[in-house]
Amino acid sequence: MGAKIAVVVSTYNSPELLRLVLDGYRQQTGPGFTIYIADDGSTKDTRALIESVRDDHPADLVHVWHEDAGFRKARMHNLTLRRVKEPYVLLTDGDCVPLPGLLDAHARLAGKGYFISGRRVLASRRWTESLRQQGSFKTDISSMTWLGHRLRGRINRILPIMTSIRLGPPHETLAGIRGCHLGCWLDDLRAVNGFDESFEGWGREDSDLVARLLHAGVKRRDLTAPPVLHLWHAEHARARLDENDAILQVCIEERRMRAKTGIDELEQKGA
Repeated sequence: MGAKIAVVVSTYNSPELLRLVLDGYRQQTGPGFTIYIADDGSTKDTRALIESVRDDHPADLVHVWHEDAGFRKARMHNLTLRRVKEPYVLLTDGDCVPLPGLLDAHARLAGKGYFISGRRVLASRRWTESLRQQGSFKTDISSMTWLGHRLRGRINRILPIMTSIRLGPPHETLAGIRGCHLGCWLDDLRAVNGFDESFEGWGREDSDLVARLLHAGVKRRDLTAPPVLHLWHAEHARARLDENDAILQVCIEERRMRAKTGIDELEQKGA
């Protein structure tokens, strides 16, 4: 691809996990990239963490923040996407450490007419706590070391780490989407008006985005490897999940392509 990548990392009051994620991106090779930290209202501890690593990090770190008014990932992503200048966007989370070759794989395999859905490997609670105490994690480790982590129950599976890198064929399946590892052209994200801010509270804002991309004719292709390492954390409250499920279902039935309240509406308000 040749152009720089925008890595959009969502976070909320988890500076110790964010430190591990930023350390993972410090170890990435390949194309130049900018990290946009989409901060859904964290306290000053997150800002302090970002400032502490900014000067010696190989990527430019752009901290985008809005006030805490509950789980508003869709709004936070739209605010952040307005700031993005790079043509290709990797959407991920502040609890997902990139494994070696992740950005290089997206840069090499990205193509017009499709987005890339990536995989994840779950880290156990105990191992996550150990990594939090260490404050860093060497991601470029041998296959035998990863096998040892699997045998000790530190990760839930090893196949995505051991398999070769390839893209599956284009398809239009919504099931299995992971918002923590999704690569897409900025033009395509803007064409569907970004995330739909009708989604508040945890759940389905990523599936809605993907459904609208598919409705707009942008196909899905699945990346076999490398995955992101998803660090353990307590589950978010799911009080609005039923409502969000209903909003998603309407979007699917209508085959709607654009967010009802998205980037365009933010720009009209001058937000």
